[in-house]
Amino acid sequence: MAALRVLKSENSLYEELILSPSILGKRVDFLYDFLSSRGISSLSEISVDTLKAFISHSRREFAFSPKQFSAYKGDLETICFAYLKSSGHPFTSLSYAKNAIGRKALTFLYALGITSLSEITADTRKAYEEYLELSVPSKVIEYIKYLDRMVLSEIEKITFVREPAYENKLFYLVYYPDIKVAKRFYYTARKEFLFFDFSLPAPILMKKQIFRILLSDLSEIENRKNHYMVQHFITPLYYLYDFCVKNQIPDLKQITLAEEKAFYEYLDTNMDAISKNAPQVLYRARRFLFLSDKKPDFSATCWFLERFTLSDRKNPTRGIECFTFGDISEDNRTYFQHYMKYLLVLSPKYSLQSLHEKYYGAKEFIKFIESRHTTLSELSYSDIESFIEYKDQKEVRPETYNRTLTMLSFFLTALSVRENLLVPSFPFDYFYKKAAYLHHDRSVPEDTIDRIFTVLSDFPETLGLMYLTLYSTGLRINEVCSLQKDALFSDGNTNWLSIYQYKLRSEKQIPIPSEVSRLLKRHIASDETGSIYIFPSCKDKDKPYQAATFVKQMQKQLLLYEETRDINFKSHDYRHTIATDLHMSGAAIGTTRAFLGHTRDDMTKQYIDHLPGHIDLLQDEYFKENKLS
Repeated sequence: MAALRVLKSENSLYEELILSPSILGKRVDFLYDFLSSRGISSLSEISVDTLKAFISHSRREFAFSPKQFSAYKGDLETICFAYLKSSGHPFTSLSYAKNAIGRKALTFLYALGITSLSEITADTRKAYEEYLELSVPSKVIEYIKYLDRMVLSEIEKITFVREPAYENKLFYLVYYPDIKVAKRFYYTARKEFLFFDFSLPAPILMKKQIFRILLSDLSEIENRKNHYMVQHFITPLYYLYDFCVKNQIPDLKQITLAEEKAFYEYLDTNMDAISKNAPQVLYRARRFLFLSDKKPDFSATCWFLERFTLSDRKNPTRGIECFTFGDISEDNRTYFQHYMKYLLVLSPKYSLQSLHEKYYGAKEFIKFIESRHTTLSELSYSDIESFIEYKDQKEVRPETYNRTLTMLSFFLTALSVRENLLVPSFPFDYFYKKAAYLHHDRSVPEDTIDRIFTVLSDFPETLGLMYLTLYSTGLRINEVCSLQKDALFSDGNTNWLSIYQYKLRSEKQIPIPSEVSRLLKRHIASDETGSIYIFPSCKDKDKPYQAATFVKQMQKQLLLYEETRDINFKSHDYRHTIATDLHMSGAAIGTTRAFLGHTRDDMTKQYIDHLPGHIDLLQDEYFKENKLS
C-alpha cells in the first residue's frame, strides 16, 4: 500500500485530483481508479463521455447506498473545475463561476471542448440537457435555463445583427442572434416547438424553404404578440416541417392535393390543442415561397396571382387569389401550367374573371379524361365526344353549354399549336346548340324595397350605406365594394361618383342623389382606418369589402326582422331595377347604357324588364286617349 501511495504521489493525475480541498481520501482514490481504468493520465483529457461514464460508474458502485451515490457523483465535476482554476482557465474568472449551477455548466462546456461562451449552440444545449437528465434529473429545467441566460448575455454583446445563414444543424430560437427575438422566446413555456432540427435526413431544398419561412416569420416578431406568434406561426411551422421530414417532401412548392390532405390529417392526429389557423401554415408557406422567388416558378402547384401585374385585370372584391394544379396528375399538369402561363402572362386582353373561367373549363376537362385514365398526350376523338355528352347531360343553359365548347376548342388548339400534341380534329361546330335569348324579369318589387327601408336604419352603418349606394346607383356589387374615397366630386349642383369598371377595365362617372353623397362624405370623415376605400375589408384595411361578404351579411341581416325574413337578396337585381326605372322615366336607351356602363345597346335592353303593371297603365291611357273605353 505504501508503494502504491508513492506511485500515486509521483503521478501527475493524482496531483491534479487533490487540488480540491473538499475531495479527500477514499473519494480521491475512487476517482483515480476510475480515470486510470479509462487510460486517462490528466484532467485535461476529460470529455463529456468521461463525465457521463463516471456518474454511471458511481451509480453501479453505490447501487444500495443512495446517499453515497449522491455524494460521489459530482466529484469529477468539482475536481475538473479546481483543475481549471489552478491552470488559470478563462472560464474560472467569469461571474458564473461564483455559484454551483454556473460551475457545473462551465465544467461541462470545458469537457465538450468549448473555449468561449460565444461557441454555445443549440446542439450544445441539447447535449447539456441530456447530461443533466443523467446528473440532476430533478433540476433539469432550472439548470438549462441558467445556460440559456448565459447565452442571452453573449447575444446582448452583439453590436451588428446579421440574419443567420442556413446550416444542417439544430436551430433554436432562443439562441437567435438578435436579442429582441431571443428574449421573446426565452419566456415561452413550451420550448419543444422552438427547435428546428435541420440535421435530420430530409431533402435539402425543403429544409432551406422551411428555414426561409421561419426567418420571414421572425422578421415580423415586433408586430405580433409572443403567444400569437408561437401559436399561429412557429408551432404550425414546426409541425409542417415534421410532416415534411417524415414524408420526405422534396419541395413545398410542388406539393400535391393528396399530400395537402395528408398534412391536414397529420395535424388532427399529432397537434395537441390544434389552433383554428394551424392548417393555414401550408397556404402561407406556399404563398411566401412563390412570391419571394426571384422569378415566378411556373412549375409550382399553386400560383399566387398577386405576383403578377394584374391591377387592371383583377377585381379586388372577388377573392381569386391563386390557381392550383396539385389535383392534376403529373402527366397532364405541365401542359395545363403552360396553357395558364400563356393566358396569364402573354394575353393581357383577358380579364381575371375570364382567365378564371378558362382555368376551370380546362381543369374540368382534364379531370374528366383522368377519370377515364387518359392523358392529354393520348387524347382521342371519343374522349372529347364523351366529355361533350357529359356536359349535355348536365342540362345547363344553351349559352353556358356553347361557352364550354368554345373554351374547350380554344384549349385543345393551344395544346396542338403550342405543345405540339397530336390532338384529334373535332367538329365542334356540329355540336353547338341554338340559343334563344330568354329574358328574366329581375327588377326588385317596390314592396320589397319599402320593407328593407323600414329596417335599414337598424343596420350596421357600413352595410346600410352600401345597400343605399347599390339601390340608388345600380352599380355592380364589386364596384360598390371597391369605391375609393376620392371617387366623390361635385360639378355645380350635381354630385358625381367616379367608378372603375373592372369588368370592362374602364372609368365612368354617374350622378348620384345629394343625400347619398352627403352620407358617403360623412362616413369617409368618420373613418379612422386610413384605407383608400370607402368600404374597407374588416380583416385588411388595404383591401376593399369583399362582394361575397356583403351579400352574406345582407342576407344574414334581413333574417333578423320579421318584415324582411322572406326576402331573397340578390345584388345584381338592383341593376335591372335602375335600368327599368330609367326606361320608364323616358330615358333614351343610350342614356341608360351610359349610366349602367355597357358598351352595347343590346346588353342594356336585357336589363330592362317588362313590368305588367306598366304595360296595363299604358294600355289604359291608350284607350282613354282614343275614347275606346
